[in-house]
Amino acid sequence: MRVLVVGEVPFIDALAGLCRARNHKVDLFLSDDLEDQDTLDNMVRAATRCQIAIESLNESPSAKLWLVEGVEVNMPPDAPLLVSALCASATEIASWTENPARVVGYGLLPPISTTGLVEFAPALQTDFEVVSRARRFWEELGFSVVRVPDSVGLVRPRMVCSLINEAVRALMTTGASVENVDTALELGMNHPRGPLTWADEIGLDVVQGTLEALQRFWGDDRYHPAPLLRQKVSAGHLGKKNGQGFYKYDAQDSEP
Repeated sequence: MRVLVVGEVPFIDALAGLCRARNHKVDLFLSDDLEDQDTLDNMVRAATRCQIAIESLNESPSAKLWLVEGVEVNMPPDAPLLVSALCASATEIASWTENPARVVGYGLLPPISTTGLVEFAPALQTDFEVVSRARRFWEELGFSVVRVPDSVGLVRPRMVCSLINEAVRALMTTGASVENVDTALELGMNHPRGPLTWADEIGLDVVQGTLEALQRFWGDDRYHPAPLLRQKVSAGHLGKKNGQGFYKYDAQDSEP
């Protein structure tokens, strides 16, 4: 199968690797590179020949709208479009497209592996056959697939980003160190990783974008991003993907 994978790191790198491990032919495009006209033209050509497309751009609905429209309008009519539903719901994303019946939402958070879980959320417009094909695709990649109702952030990303936001507030108000906040959850609550480490792995811009989308969707100020989170994003401290978030990272080192 020929798969188009387009969006931001670290999401698309991991997804492309999983697809290649199943012997799919992958066309991979980083959203930041699409400002170059030649790269954009190559992506359009790849979209015309793909059998399935996976989109993962989560920093803002406006950036996502531009990307989804550019991909979907060029895809073959029978190709499903799998969209990350962190900063917009699958139903909203489907409304941006010419063929909303082909759009299916999903939810993944780094670290992404075949031993993990993918949340699966068809849009209200999604065709039943597309739902079946999309689910089989995720299962063939090795994921455990859990169907959830379509909404911004779905279930796990909503909970994880909320936890991260509260951890950032605790960092601001308690005088605790970054390491101590992480240790409190890792050792005190038996979490697999600290929330600030996880924020760096996801990308602080993605966490902020998801929280802002949740606030808009639910009209609830509990999702308002903590001021320090906003400051970090404004400063370009986005986490592991660019070397500095709540921790600093060496170029070859994946650990803080």
